[in-house]
Amino acid sequence: MLRGWGFDADGIEGAALKGWVESRFGLLPRHHAGQIRDFSGVAYRRYLEMRATALYGTNAIEAQFDLLYSFCQYELAKQYPETPHLTLYRGVNHVNDYETLSTITKNRRVVLFNNLSSFTSNRERADEFGDYLLTAQVPLSKIFYHTQLLPGLIQGENEFTVIGGLYEVSIAAY
Repeated sequence: MLRGWGFDADGIEGAALKGWVESRFGLLPRHHAGQIRDFSGVAYRRYLEMRATALYGTNAIEAQFDLLYSFCQYELAKQYPETPHLTLYRGVNHVNDYETLSTITKNRRVVLFNNLSSFTSNRERADEFGDYLLTAQVPLSKIFYHTQLLPGLIQGENEFTVIGGLYEVSIAAY
């Protein structure tokens, strides 16, 4: 599932992971192979179908996600004992596609992220993924997984898979 997420967050594996966040934290997905704004619309129904397909015959995959999240939280608490937040970055091309709930200044906004999103701790790496760089202070409790958690098993751009919701972000254009 994690490898599938890394290749295509809008695929079946992404639907399973976003479904886990929805079931455990009540955060609805805002994007899955297209924006989801109407929860009776085609995009949401397509997401639900992919989620159901992903969960069929997977040996209680959501319980396995619970275990992975708990292990990640345990490891983060050991690695960052006095740190409540990490500075993480996300490169994007269409910054105005994100739902802005409040504009603080020209370069600072409160944004509603998808219920599960990818970030990186490497600013230069994030620059490779878009024309805009979003910088957020992410609480450790909202980190579902990061590639250093299981070294050598999954390669990535020092990726952190982050549970969504509202984040205050700074925006830099390149």
